[in-house]
Amino acid sequence: MSLKPGELLQGVAKGGIAVIFQNWENAGASAVDILKSLDINPNEPSAIAWLLVQRSLIGAMLELVKERSLQTELDPQELRQTLDRELENHQELPRTFFDRPKDLDLLDAVRQPYQSWLESQGFEPTHSANLAKRLPSYFVFALHREWRSNPATYAILTKELDTPFAEAIDRELAWKHYLIWLQRRVNEPMFEESFGLADVYIPLRGYYEKKSSESREPENLKSPKKERVAIDLHETLTNWVKRADKEDAIRVICGGPGSGKSSFCKMFAAKLAQDETTRILFIPLHHLKIRDALQDAVQDFIDTDLDNLLPPNPLTKEHQESQVLLIFDGLDELAMQGKAAFQVAQDFITEVQSNLNRYNQTEAKILVLMSGRDIVVQHNQTYFRKEGQILHLLPYSLKSEKEWGISYIDEQQLLTTDLRQVWWKKYGELKGKVYQGLPPELDRGKLAEITAQPLLNYLIALSYDRQRLDFSETNNLNSIYSDLLDRVFERDWENYRHPTLNAIDKKDFIRILEEIAIACWHGNRRTATIAQIENRCNSKLQKLLEVMRCNDSQSGVTQLLTAFYFRQSEQYASDATFEFTHKTFGEYLAACRIVLQLKNTHEEFHRKQDDPDKGWDEKHCLSEWAKLCGPSEVDQYLLTFLRDEMALQDPEEVKQWQQTLCQLIDYMLRKGMPMEKLDPRPSYFEESYQARNAEEALLAALSSCAYVTEIVSNIKCFQQQPDAFGNWLSKLQGQRTSSKNRTALMCLNHLNLSGAILLIKDLYNSNFTNTNIEYAELRIANLGGANLEGANLKNAALRSANLENANLTNANLEKTELSGTKLMFAKLGNANLRSANLEFADLRNANLKGADFTDARLYRTNFRDANLSYANFRNADLRNANLTDARKYHANFQDAILPENFNP
Repeated sequence: MSLKPGELLQGVAKGGIAVIFQNWENAGASAVDILKSLDINPNEPSAIAWLLVQRSLIGAMLELVKERSLQTELDPQELRQTLDRELENHQELPRTFFDRPKDLDLLDAVRQPYQSWLESQGFEPTHSANLAKRLPSYFVFALHREWRSNPATYAILTKELDTPFAEAIDRELAWKHYLIWLQRRVNEPMFEESFGLADVYIPLRGYYEKKSSESREPENLKSPKKERVAIDLHETLTNWVKRADKEDAIRVICGGPGSGKSSFCKMFAAKLAQDETTRILFIPLHHLKIRDALQDAVQDFIDTDLDNLLPPNPLTKEHQESQVLLIFDGLDELAMQGKAAFQVAQDFITEVQSNLNRYNQTEAKILVLMSGRDIVVQHNQTYFRKEGQILHLLPYSLKSEKEWGISYIDEQQLLTTDLRQVWWKKYGELKGKVYQGLPPELDRGKLAEITAQPLLNYLIALSYDRQRLDFSETNNLNSIYSDLLDRVFERDWENYRHPTLNAIDKKDFIRILEEIAIACWHGNRRTATIAQIENRCNSKLQKLLEVMRCNDSQSGVTQLLTAFYFRQSEQYASDATFEFTHKTFGEYLAACRIVLQLKNTHEEFHRKQDDPDKGWDEKHCLSEWAKLCGPSEVDQYLLTFLRDEMALQDPEEVKQWQQTLCQLIDYMLRKGMPMEKLDPRPSYFEESYQARNAEEALLAALSSCAYVTEIVSNIKCFQQQPDAFGNWLSKLQGQRTSSKNRTALMCLNHLNLSGAILLIKDLYNSNFTNTNIEYAELRIANLGGANLEGANLKNAALRSANLENANLTNANLEKTELSGTKLMFAKLGNANLRSANLEFADLRNANLKGADFTDARLYRTNFRDANLSYANFRNADLRNANLTDARKYHANFQDAILPENFNP
């Protein structure tokens, strides 16, 4: 069946286009009014159908233009003439149009003229081509939106045809509309680009772990070895969805920040939606409020959809489907909403599994795909015991992993391609640049690791195009974020000036972004309302907030902000809410704000010392610090940005800040954090929690300063009270619930802990690089996996301590008591062990290359399979030592007491 309106269509085409273009911004009057103005019967199905096409097509074109330009003065006349002509030449709507509107011939016909018109309006040719390429997906969405906005107008088509969109019932239309939106979303512009995620996306690879054949050996039963099996992520999950096994209804994707978790989930959802084989409900978990039942939480999520995009709740009995895939994106973000970090994620996983058992009693009606950062998934991996349930994302390049000796079972040869080369070539085509692959200057050092991660690789590309940074020297990711902020300010902000503002300089612009970041950090780390941001801003900064609260959220400063770091979230109807497009943006800006606070604290503290009537005393400094750093913990991701931001500061200034922090920490250890100065004062429980966070942030800042200055921090209290450090660390660390450390244990570098009492202390995987621990009491302490590179442990007591897998490279262990210590697989390259006591110590498989054991006591020490190359054992006592299969290349045993049957 076809609609062939003939002369009637010509009148509708020309007359309708003319009326619509009279009001370009609003795409014209109603369809009925247009037809009446043309003396055409509004009950004529052909006329109604073609007006539906016209209005949707123009709406899609306009939306694409608005996304790319702040201009509102556009000349539509040339485009109008083109549409007049093409609509006359395409006078047939096939019945299949309603099922596959994207295949309409008219779209191909108008794409090139639309591209030419964009170029005539000042758009660059490359950007014009990218916008025109996205027209079909925008048209389909506009078509459904127009129908749903004016159902009465188009009701006549339902009577003329059997069903306009394949199924007649509202639920089917709702799902169809939502699945089309999922497809359109990946075509929406990335940041301020003319192309979308779908254009630049590179299919990701991953791996799952399986027990190796060696795991069956008796010596490996306790800790079975695992192998990594490489997979095509999309293919693996597509097959899992097709299989629909009710006993295997959950999959989890995990990876670090910027590894492509969310992008993959969006692309996977869009592809399944396009294939129309599975119904998908995509839920960003920072928008899901888990209170009681999962069904109620999903219903709340759907109810707060102000754009009416979401389908009916498939978890309710009245709206259940034969099969639905629920995609929950961001387990780590769910874990930020109130409770202890991992408890909420654990509760959520338990709730999901419980519901799956109920829904999937006879068949797999509900499948669940979750994504989250590695740490949260690892903490809950006991819930996912099946082989292949947890899928780990792999980076674009495995160069660094190969250097670490990590190998994969790769039967399909998936890992032979460096995807960075593929991505950069595709990116260059979209930007109108000639990139044959990754620029050579980006394939070195830390930049090689950064470009291996999808998001960071893209940010590098943005900065590389600006040519402001010398990438032959730059390795600091914060420099790249800073450069991108400069881009937003210089290229866009200064071209727009809101009439209510006299002047906004770069400093204020960035400060407001930092306060948004802190407001988000204090909340769920992703979103913050205008009210929460205002509470953090002074009166001057609040002027900028007024711009952000413009009624037209798609123009002016709001568009500029949402184009890069933020988008305006519509989750909360009561107050405008801004949401980070990626959490790392917030972490970077929060780190900048903490460094600014440290700078201000130092200045005010020394003003007080110079003039007692000015500045801040210790108590005031610490209370201001608690306001900023108390509400939330500094996690390892924020710590990385904090260290990188500190590295960009003037080393002489950082040296002074380090000294100020030593004084403030000393004061805090003696008199406590002045939480009584907070207004309003929190409850005792919350006060204790915030004090711990603020103290840990002090240690994180001190650690970051010390990495810049390479100076050991002297805190008087630690020398005067030998148990002071251990007591403080116990408070910061708390009871371990997994192998994951609190941030405090990562910040013990460059400290003077001489004589500290750390008896039987849990210091697993801690960071003591370049720390002075001489004469410390560490007997039976757990330092497994600890980093003690360059540390001074001279005369320390470590008898029966655990140092398995510890890094003691270049450490000073002269005269250290190490008898009975476990040092299996430890790294002691070039360590000083002169006169140390290692009797009965276990150094199997340890790396002792270049270590100095002069005069050391090594009675019954186990060196089996150890690397002793270039080690010095002069005058050492090696009686009854086990040197079986040890590598002794160029080792010096001069004057040593050797074991019987010694084979050099």
